[in-house]
Amino acid sequence: MQAQSCCLEQRRSELLRHVKDDLFQIGESVAGRDGWHEAVRVYVLMNDGCPLLFDSGSHIHSGEIMAELKSLLGDTAPGYVFLTHTELPHTGNIKLILDVWPDTKLVVSSAILPHVELPWWVADDQVLYGYAGTEETYGGRRISFLDGILKDQPGTHWMYDGTTGTLFTADAFGYLYPGAADLKFDDELEDGIAGDWLKRYHESAFRFLPMVSGAKVTADIARVFRKRDVRAIAPTHGNAVRHDIAQCIDRFNNAILEICR
Repeated sequence: MQAQSCCLEQRRSELLRHVKDDLFQIGESVAGRDGWHEAVRVYVLMNDGCPLLFDSGSHIHSGEIMAELKSLLGDTAPGYVFLTHTELPHTGNIKLILDVWPDTKLVVSSAILPHVELPWWVADDQVLYGYAGTEETYGGRRISFLDGILKDQPGTHWMYDGTTGTLFTADAFGYLYPGAADLKFDDELEDGIAGDWLKRYHESAFRFLPMVSGAKVTADIARVFRKRDVRAIAPTHGNAVRHDIAQCIDRFNNAILEICR
C-alpha cells in the first residue's frame, strides 16, 4: 500500500510541469483505441499571488487534478478560472475548485447561455463574461479574448496572455499520441508534434471539418497568429507547444487541409 502511494505521488509530481515563465501545466490522460492517448490539461498562470486557471479538467480525474492544483498553489487561492467552453472535460472540477476556494470567479464566454450551460449552484455573482475582441485585467494581468476558430460548442472562445505570449486554444491544436509521449513537450520529442497526431485528433474532435473549406480555416488561423506574438500554444487536449510554434502551425494547417474538402 505504501509503495502504491509513493507511485501516485511520483505520478502527480511528473504531471505538474513548468511550461515557461510563470505558466504551468497539470492534468491527466485517457487511453483510447489502438494505443493512442488523449490529454486533458489544465493551465495555470501563477500571476504573482493571484493565480489564473484555464479550464478545470475532467471530473474523472478529480482526485489527481485537485492534488496537483493544491501542490502547485499551496496556500494561495486562484483568483479566476477561465473556461474555454462548458463541455465536461473543461468544467468537470469547477465544483471542487469552488468548494476549496469559494471566492474564485469564473470567466466564461459572453456567447454561452449561463442558466443552461452552467450548473445551478453557480451563483450569478461568481460569473464574469469575456467578450471577443476585448481585453480585460484580472489580478493585474491583461487577458484578451477572441472567438474560437474551431468550435465544438457555439460558446467556445480562446484567450491570449501577452505577458507569456500564450494562446489558450481549447480543443484546437490538440493531438492524439502514443503513450510514450504523454508528458513530453514539443522540444522533448525527436521531431516535435507529428502531423499525423494532429490529424487523428482533429478529424475525431471536429467531425464537421470535411464539410468546410480548409483554406478558410487556415486563413483564419493565420490571422490569429499574425495579430499576436504567440510564443506558446496551450491546447486542452495536448501538451503545451513552447518551442517551434511555426512547425506546429504548419503541421496543423496540413492536417486541416487533408481533412477538409
